[in-house]
Amino acid sequence: MIVFLDTEFTDLLNPELLSLGLVTLDGREHYAELDVTTEAGKARVKASSAFVRSGVFEMWGLVPGATGTEREMGRRTGEWLLGLAAESGAKVEVAFDYSMDYELMEYAIRDCGLWDQVRDVLLPVNVNPITGTITGELAAEECFRALGRRGGRGLKRHHALADALALRAAYMAVKAAALASARSI
Repeated sequence: MIVFLDTEFTDLLNPELLSLGLVTLDGREHYAELDVTTEAGKARVKASSAFVRSGVFEMWGLVPGATGTEREMGRRTGEWLLGLAAESGAKVEVAFDYSMDYELMEYAIRDCGLWDQVRDVLLPVNVNPITGTITGELAAEECFRALGRRGGRGLKRHHALADALALRAAYMAVKAAALASARSI
């Protein structure tokens, strides 16, 4: 079982979790975002960079039922990952292209008290060395274009779920290209 992770956070110098998206290889999605109407949420908005305030928060509320406190975000994410591990009977590989994404997810799951259970079923994997290739980047770009054409949600780059979907697309494209190359030998 492999899931692709992306997060959005306040800024690069003092990153605090704002949202996280996870997508399985077969397309199941999990998304959680911070409730910015709470005092803690308002403080995170204030601590966010200008880029985040203008480019990330404009997409808030696009996924129904996703909003919660950081503790709720961690609990829902931890339970989702535990469910995937139970279903597959194996560890869940969490694929990311930036290590801070995994760290922020871990902190949220720690804060809700589930980390001791969840860490035993996870295997973190930095896939950037393969997805950051031309093949991967082109597939990610096509995924963003396709999301733009998709009706309804309006997801685009710098929405954690859109970025997780793009990472999945990049991984799948690189894997397909590698298999095609191996078959031609």
